[in-house]
Amino acid sequence: MKKTIVLLLWLALCLNAYSQSKTYIIKGSVKNNPNLELEYNDWGTKSEKVLINNGSFEIKGELAEGTYPRQASLSIVEGNSRRGNSIILEPGEITVVFDRNAITIGGTPENENLDRLTKQLSKSSEASAASFYAWQRAYSNKATEAELEQLWEKSEIIKEEERTLTLKLLKENNNYASFVILPRLTRYEGAKTIEPFMKQFERYSYTTHYENLKKHYEAMARCTDGAKVKDFTLPAPDGKMVSLSDFKGKWVILDFWYVDCHWCRKLAPNLGKIYKEYKDKGLEIISISVDKESDRERMLKVIKDDGMVWTQVNDKTKKDLPEYFGVSGYPTLFLIDPKGKGVTMKVGYCEAGALRRLLNKHIK
Repeated sequence: MKKTIVLLLWLALCLNAYSQSKTYIIKGSVKNNPNLELEYNDWGTKSEKVLINNGSFEIKGELAEGTYPRQASLSIVEGNSRRGNSIILEPGEITVVFDRNAITIGGTPENENLDRLTKQLSKSSEASAASFYAWQRAYSNKATEAELEQLWEKSEIIKEEERTLTLKLLKENNNYASFVILPRLTRYEGAKTIEPFMKQFERYSYTTHYENLKKHYEAMARCTDGAKVKDFTLPAPDGKMVSLSDFKGKWVILDFWYVDCHWCRKLAPNLGKIYKEYKDKGLEIISISVDKESDRERMLKVIKDDGMVWTQVNDKTKKDLPEYFGVSGYPTLFLIDPKGKGVTMKVGYCEAGALRRLLNKHIK
């Protein structure tokens, strides 16, 4: 009898130890793509090529208490490019299937959640990407200005539909999988949109992704949705010092750019159109170059060649002001109201019509 009790206790302890296991195993298979190359990245702790043997691969690891769930990536390597696919590390067996360029993940609760959310967003994401590529093809084929404006406006409408669906799913799914898809939204949003998610996902503050979210939110809280933007003073090309406060009483677009930024250069003519149309309505544009002193002559040439006749300044540190505004890519625009309060921001290139639609909401 005693032996039976001891055996049962031993089995119970083993089962309990197994259920509390912090080991993860990623078991994957590759179909219809024998030449696929994969790279595994555990965000700072491990980055390695994945050995695929007869269409299968396996990755094992340990998870310390308080460090999971957390995001990792399996990237498809094509030459010098990498196309990342998120997975979530948590104890248990994670399954991954690559079929051509499609990926299906599962096996553990959060990976099942992520696969479901990704599929719910896929149709909207594909439509958004297709509309942008349609504009890009037209741009490459030198379509007319009217055609480009029409395609861009269509892409904006589809992008807004994707945004609405993403917001809905984030609010309905309070799990780590929804935290993984959050950056699809937050990079383009102001503080008021981001704030609820800071609280919703605070329990994941141990991750670098939450730290990045917090940093971005703090920047947006300084610069958007009615926040009083700090004054700054920078040199113009002629050496004169220019301050944001010099334009108190005017609407101001801040344009962060640099000489070798392709889409910054392409945006300049659109800013020129907007400046011409709205300067008599109280609009000023301040283009803030982050080029180093060694690129000064090139910067001056670009300003002249691109007809950038509005206010130009240079922040050669490429650090303090972009960090304050949370600039994560170029070009980035911020709209400041006549009282010096931040209104909104836009990341990346846009057609002049998109800027008109934005300004017409505020400038009467």
